[in-house]
Amino acid sequence: MINAKTFFQIALTFCFLYFSEVFPQGNKDVSEEQSAFFREQRRRLDSADTNEIRDAIDRLTYVSNSSGVRDIISALKGNPTFPSYSGNSPVIKFYAAKALGKKKEKIAIEPLLSEFKKNAEPLVEREIKPRSLKDGVNGNESLSSPYFFLEDDISMVLACGEMLRALGNIPLNENSEKEIKQSLSHKNFYIRASAADAIYQSGKKGLISGLSESYGKEKDPYAKISILSALVGLEREPNQNFKSVLESLQDSDPEIRKKASEALVRLDLRIASPYLEKAISLENHPGVLAQMKEDYKQLESFRVP
Repeated sequence: MINAKTFFQIALTFCFLYFSEVFPQGNKDVSEEQSAFFREQRRRLDSADTNEIRDAIDRLTYVSNSSGVRDIISALKGNPTFPSYSGNSPVIKFYAAKALGKKKEKIAIEPLLSEFKKNAEPLVEREIKPRSLKDGVNGNESLSSPYFFLEDDISMVLACGEMLRALGNIPLNENSEKEIKQSLSHKNFYIRASAADAIYQSGKKGLISGLSESYGKEKDPYAKISILSALVGLEREPNQNFKSVLESLQDSDPEIRKKASEALVRLDLRIASPYLEKAISLENHPGVLAQMKEDYKQLESFRVP
């Protein structure tokens, strides 16, 4: 018969073996390696070099779990104490917002809302001017223009648009849904277009009626096709909106044709392929042609069971 002392020693040995199996010694090294990784990215996020900050954001984006989300949120907020700090630039806010949209963590909703509200209000053109495109670039002198010459010239309106799309990728709460819906009537056409993208990404069919109402009121061609693209993506029916997208494939503005191609992918119907194939045969804008070809591949892949 086993006495109490022997029983205790056996139990202690069993516990040691069990925990050695569950928490092997190798985990200590892995944990230290992970800690070093995050320390390094935080150091780089504090850098004055925007390229280094962007790379750190990118590395944190593809961590397989939720780790790093708060660090990306810090990058989104920047440093309000030093307004001229390079980490406060639109390009950093743009990539931080994109990263948070990919992470899809609810703790990012309020920071995204706060940054959007703070930065989107001034993004209004003083004069309504006809949009003109030259080699796909327009109005770089305007803070409200979504077009830019170089990657580091990303304007605040692009960053705010990305904040809205990020909110659409994260399960909506009452506040984020309200802000996205209100942004459909923002004075800047690109913000309205981004709000439509956000609604599509949210997948909420209950917002279709609001999109339809905005579509009927919209005057800007780019915002109009963006709203239409969101509508057909949520409806997924060969209805009148689908026919309107097909008409937009022939628009004189390459940005409109590109957005129409995107709409057909969102529609995800086989009947769209021949129309896009025809548009490809007529397209002469390199950027739009490349996008259409990519979209056509996706549409064709839908045929495979």
